[in-house]
This record gives sequence, C-alpha cells and structure tokens, in this order.
Amino acid sequence: MIYHSLDDIYALLAREHTAFAAATAGLNEAQTQFRPAADAWTIAEIVEHIAITNSGFVRIGYKLINQAEAAGAPPLAGLDLKHVLLTDDGQPLPRFKAPDSVTPKGGQSLADSGAKIEQAHADIQGARARFAASDCSQQTFPHPAVGQLNPYQWLLVYGEHMERHRGQIERIKAAADFPF
Repeated sequence: MIYHSLDDIYALLAREHTAFAAATAGLNEAQTQFRPAADAWTIAEIVEHIAITNSGFVRIGYKLINQAEAAGAPPLAGLDLKHVLLTDDGQPLPRFKAPDSVTPKGGQSLADSGAKIEQAHADIQGARARFAASDCSQQTFPHPAVGQLNPYQWLLVYGEHMERHRGQIERIKAAADFPF
C-alpha cells in the first residue's frame, strides 16, 4: 500500500488500535501469562512492549514536529510513503531483537499497559493537526532496525508494529495448549 495522505496513515492507526484492543479484551490472568515457548513473550509482555514503544513513538513524533515548527516548515502538501516494517507485498520484515529499552520487564498488569496504550493513542490523535500544519518530512530520527525515519514513517511504524504484535497475540491464542 502507498500512503498518500495523513488521513491514510491515521486510518491505519485507528484500525490497528481497535484490532489490538479487541485481541487483548476479555483475557484472564492465565491467558495473559501463558508463555507459548521458553524464549517467547506472554501476551502481558507483548502488551507491555506495545505500551513502552507507543509512548516512545509519541515522544519521537512530538520532537520532530517541534523541529519542523521551529524551522518554519510549510503545511504538509501530500505524502507518497510505502510500508516501513512490511515488504512491498505486505509481509512482515524479518524479526529483529527489541532493544533493551523497550523489552518488557514483566510485572505490569494488562490494565496498566492498556491504559498507557490508550494515552499514547490519545496523544498521537492530538498531534494530527500539528503533523498536517508543518511538513515534517525533512526531520528524522533513527529506528534501530530500519534507519532514519521521518515522523510520518514513524506513524507507519506505530501502526505496523501494533499489527505485527497483534498477529503474535492471535497466534498465541490459537495455540493448542492455550488456557481457556
């Protein structure tokens, strides 16, 4: 998919936010703590990871918006962006190890992590007008796996990252030994 506008990106964010919330709704403690393999994260750990990363994406986005505003960048004219964490045909890029700063530590309740995800979503929604008011495409910040990204690409990472981990949650829930 090609993202031609901020509306396209925000549609991705809304869709993935809703789908992620649905994937984690109604789970009991045994389900959130189920570890499908010794080296795999639990659902609670995945949700904690999303809470950490989404908060980080918001901080990066605001930092880059501030830079664009300070530079007097004109309003956004349009976009022509491809996926960031997906191949051209929509398949996930190869898995990479999360940096320590965003690796879940455990002990975080699903409700607490969910509240942080909701706050990050509200914050990113609140920045929408600012993303449109100044063309931020010249401001960049490095992503540890894919390199320098502008804030619009960081928004794509936000949505695609949630999609990737929602799929991971769905696979955990489909495991034959998943508790019910």
